[in-house]
Amino acid sequence: MTFLDAIILGVVQGLTEFLPVSSSAHLTLGKALLGITEKGIMFEVVVHLGTLFAVVTAFWPDIVWLFRGMLAFFQRPSDASKEEQDGALHYIAFLVWGTIPAVVVGLLFKEPVEQAFSNPLLAAYLLLVTGTILLLSRLGLKATGTMDLKRSIFIGLSQALAILPGISRSGTTISIGMLAGVKREEAARFSFLLAVPAIFGAFVLQLKDALTTPPPSGYLWILLVGFVVSYLSGYLAIRFLMSMVRRGRLDYFAWYCYAVGLLGIYFLQIR
Repeated sequence: MTFLDAIILGVVQGLTEFLPVSSSAHLTLGKALLGITEKGIMFEVVVHLGTLFAVVTAFWPDIVWLFRGMLAFFQRPSDASKEEQDGALHYIAFLVWGTIPAVVVGLLFKEPVEQAFSNPLLAAYLLLVTGTILLLSRLGLKATGTMDLKRSIFIGLSQALAILPGISRSGTTISIGMLAGVKREEAARFSFLLAVPAIFGAFVLQLKDALTTPPPSGYLWILLVGFVVSYLSGYLAIRFLMSMVRRGRLDYFAWYCYAVGLLGIYFLQIR
């Protein structure tokens, strides 16, 4: 992999991690088109870490609110802050329950998932599934509900499905949240905050492999470039997607998913 490859794939990861078009599919298909054949998913893990920093930056006030809620749990809150503390603790519980399905799938099916990342044709077909999910999000545009335990688990199950390349994590979780009755901006907010433990967990799972078989020194600079580029492009993608969610136009991305998926099928299977 060259520095140019790292820049291209870093941009692809940063934009597609949060835009509902499946970053994993674009990385898998992009590596196939660029002729990159290295084994493992070290580059994917590093650029995912870049997008983790992007979501932390974009939602820093919410993360501070949750952190203060945890700290206040060990203190005696004032009457004025108790309601805020309870709200933060409830939201943390929703995030924990929403994270559990992906953790279970990641631990039990680690090898099959890694093998799926080397199958660009599978990613192309699953992009068609993502497109369909995005179109179905139109049915939840008028939802006015807030997050609760049942909805958080439901969204968490959809995030577990999005471990597969081709299933957009952001598109699936936001769409399923809307279909479950959560108003669209709240569904997007929960989806982005749910990405923090999901992306961090995926990174931690790869630390053992990184320490036992560290990449060559030259490759570390390529990984750094990929990290920085994915961070910057990921932050811009978050801002853009939030504007699209407010307008209720997630379905616009469905046609893109269909186009990329069908092109991938054509070049990888038919041609």
